[in-house]
Amino acid sequence: KGRLLAHQQNGGMARARALSDHFQENADVDPLVDNLRIKEIRAMAYPQLIIEEATATGKCVETVVHAREAASKIVRGEDDRLIVVIGPCSIHDTAAALEYAARLKSEAARHSEHLLVIMRVYFEKPRTTVGWKGLINDPDLDGSYKVNKGLRAARQLLQQINDSGVPCGCEFLDTLTPQYIADLVSWAAIGARTTECQLHRELSSGLSMPVGFKNATNGDCDVAVDAVTASKYPHAFFSTTKQGTVAIVHSEGNPDCHVVLRGGKDGPNYAEDRVKPILEQIRKKDVSTGLIIDCSHGNSNKDYKNQPKVLAEVCRQVSEGQKGIAGVMLESHLMEGAQKLKEAPGAKEALRYGVSVTDACIGWTTTVECLETLARAVQARRGAGEPRAKRPRLASDASVKFHETADVDDRVDNLRIREIRAMAYPQLVIEEFPASQQAMHTVVAARTAAAKVVRGQDDRMVVVVGPCSIHDTAAALEYAKRLKPEVEAHKGELVIIMRVYFEKPRTTVGWKGLINDPDLDGSYKVNKGLRAARQLLQQINDSGVPCGCEFLDTLTPQYIADLVSWAAIGARTTECQLHRELSSGLSMPVGFKNATNGDCDVAVDAVTASKYPHAFFSTTKQGTVAIVHSEGNPDCHVVLRGGKDGPNYAEDRVKPILEQIRKKDVSTGLIIDCSHGNSNKDYKNQPKVLAEVCRQVSEGQKGIAGVMLESHLMEGAQKLKEAPGAKEALRYGVSVTDACIGWTTTVECLANLAAAVKARRGACK
Repeated sequence: KGRLLAHQQNGGMARARALSDHFQENADVDPLVDNLRIKEIRAMAYPQLIIEEATATGKCVETVVHAREAASKIVRGEDDRLIVVIGPCSIHDTAAALEYAARLKSEAARHSEHLLVIMRVYFEKPRTTVGWKGLINDPDLDGSYKVNKGLRAARQLLQQINDSGVPCGCEFLDTLTPQYIADLVSWAAIGARTTECQLHRELSSGLSMPVGFKNATNGDCDVAVDAVTASKYPHAFFSTTKQGTVAIVHSEGNPDCHVVLRGGKDGPNYAEDRVKPILEQIRKKDVSTGLIIDCSHGNSNKDYKNQPKVLAEVCRQVSEGQKGIAGVMLESHLMEGAQKLKEAPGAKEALRYGVSVTDACIGWTTTVECLETLARAVQARRGAGEPRAKRPRLASDASVKFHETADVDDRVDNLRIREIRAMAYPQLVIEEFPASQQAMHTVVAARTAAAKVVRGQDDRMVVVVGPCSIHDTAAALEYAKRLKPEVEAHKGELVIIMRVYFEKPRTTVGWKGLINDPDLDGSYKVNKGLRAARQLLQQINDSGVPCGCEFLDTLTPQYIADLVSWAAIGARTTECQLHRELSSGLSMPVGFKNATNGDCDVAVDAVTASKYPHAFFSTTKQGTVAIVHSEGNPDCHVVLRGGKDGPNYAEDRVKPILEQIRKKDVSTGLIIDCSHGNSNKDYKNQPKVLAEVCRQVSEGQKGIAGVMLESHLMEGAQKLKEAPGAKEALRYGVSVTDACIGWTTTVECLANLAAAVKARRGACK
């Protein structure tokens, strides 16, 4: 605790050294820049070990295979039944879950001609800020985070429920847990907070079961439709093998992804006047799957007693012939309501049996009535006397394309994985490109300065400036060389950090950055990309220019984070719990961007959540899966980047957000991104945005701690075609992603910012 307080209160090199002995993972990385906010990294059981302890039986496999195939046919409109994903909000008591499954089995059998009943068996719980995160993370419900125990409990429970003939549905919140349990899951959900996250879209493209993407928490359905579209395509992404080592996964795409309507901040979206337009939107996007309606969450206005009312309206639409509705979700338990959980020793024993500890649920009697109502609606949709196609007993596709381990049946595992390739361990890449003393000095000095600026302890401004994304390392080095004199010229007013982004988030598909595809031709030479990224960071830091990166994937920081002075979490991942957990353990200040729709609440919540300690899944420097215990990051802050609701850099938008930040007890200022939504996606508007920011700063606004600018050697952008030879055909110094301002304009912008800081000093005397 003393070290943490020292870390939060002190500055300079002394602050880093005070923590340097706190946790040292690797001798090849200087403890002054690595794992400053990590308490410990604990061994995590490899997936293979957990699977061996609870191998799927023949009955399990049969349950999974037939449920997946039936669910696939229903969402594609080839089976006129409805999917019903029903069960507790989250599993906290395995005995109660097994009793629920035993009761559900008879109801599922009774309605099997009309409904495909899948039990909701959720082990991971997303939180707005902090709280109990589910059975896998904290199986004893006391904050002890016995993750290995949780993984065993989760797999064993899935095995038992499937063995009874009841198929299971899970939400995948973490992208590593599927390797432990996915072969026992018949339907999966990607939650509202992670639908826009590229990691979850990539993951879903390789999952062997149908996957439902929920609309965003604000009600935006576009992101769910985009997610379904993106997941249809092949991807290359980072994960682990069953043997627990880092790996590059090549997926084939998942044609069974679909939209789940769950309501949002803009109100419910289950009524006919909301469902029809969304179905039309889905068809226009060439998505061939129907949608599922979640009767809880925003659709029930977070009142569990409203779930039957929502269901009644859905049943009315189904009864009247609406074929686009493929299913429903219901939060249900043995007993209705919910109870509060206090994460403390003995808390588990004090809980009432069969009552949810997260969202309130309908009780068993109501559950039975809801299933009967749904079955009648399906019968009505078919029409009296209308002939119904017989459903043949389905058989799994025998052509197995990828076989990973003998302990998992090929019919339920890796059905959409083309290959899993070896990924260089972080240690190997670090050894190849170790950080020099000069690079360490650059990083420590820039991090310390940036932290002081965002905390209001230094009246300079942070400026993150550089290309939208790095595609040409030679051009990046020339940019850094030009930037160095500007860093020195304005060091009294500005902390200039070069934007060195290697990962590019996509709305659906496209080039995903230098790490994923360094040759820009779709060859996905990830190991080459990791080496190129680290080498470039090493060279830029060696020149005395600090670097800023966006962390899109949660594994890449182990390869490069010691060379990063400032980090961003993008608009599409700010609401994602994985990135908040990651940020709580990062050693540098982290900026969370507001959501793509303009919502700033999610960024403020992210900053709040990241202040606290967390336990999360990652890998060690030696490339094996691990449980990371963080200490919390006090240097996280909000980045305003505009959104669908318009720009948010003007004074009438900035002041209310600063007030909101203060009310949330967040002690950091904010950074304004002059590009993206704030520039209306026109790079020529960046200087105009900057001028308004400079005006506010000049007049004494201390809450603005910095700005971001997308800048390159040459202005504008060029299109990239991922094909052999495409890289050679590109114009030097021109962005291949977002359009950037050119070098001359960049120099002018930096001078204007420095002048604004000087003016603020005068105004605040």
